[in-house]
Amino acid sequence: MILRASSIIAVLLATSILTQSRTQSAATAPPAVLVFAPDNSPLIGTWTYRSFNNTVDLVNGDAQKALNLILGEGIFTFALSHAALTGTLDMGDGYVLDLNGVVLPPSKQAPLAVAISGVGRGNTPTAGWQYDYHGYFVYHWPNGIHQAAVLVGTVVRTTSHDGEPAGIVASFIAVKRPQS
Repeated sequence: MILRASSIIAVLLATSILTQSRTQSAATAPPAVLVFAPDNSPLIGTWTYRSFNNTVDLVNGDAQKALNLILGEGIFTFALSHAALTGTLDMGDGYVLDLNGVVLPPSKQAPLAVAISGVGRGNTPTAGWQYDYHGYFVYHWPNGIHQAAVLVGTVVRTTSHDGEPAGIVASFIAVKRPQS
């Protein structure tokens, strides 16, 4: 697989951040560094994924207009090995992307984030596809009721396919599914 410049930069940034966090003393290391331990990470597991066309048009109660905002949906499945994320995005009917990415630890400026590349599988409907994702964990309300872990972010079509050009950007929301 050929890595894009943005993917290489994300890996180098994550490696730099991880190297810095590992050399900090326990007193100054951010407490969320534990997210890289596979047994402790809130990322591991399955997530309901939906991407949305970015439009400023109001739907004004029109159910069909609201439904038309959904660009795609499926199930993210994430596994971790330190800060390396792997998994799949399964959209059903043989539409699957294989995921590889990095976990970017939280900082004073940003929450925990992920940078992921999704590549289609050969000899399937997704052969030749590539999408890049960048998402953040949303704020968890201290007194909130029925909260779920949620990632929000953007996705870009990295390669053209099915008559659609590369470069199209959409927003996404992924909601952590309960463990079975």
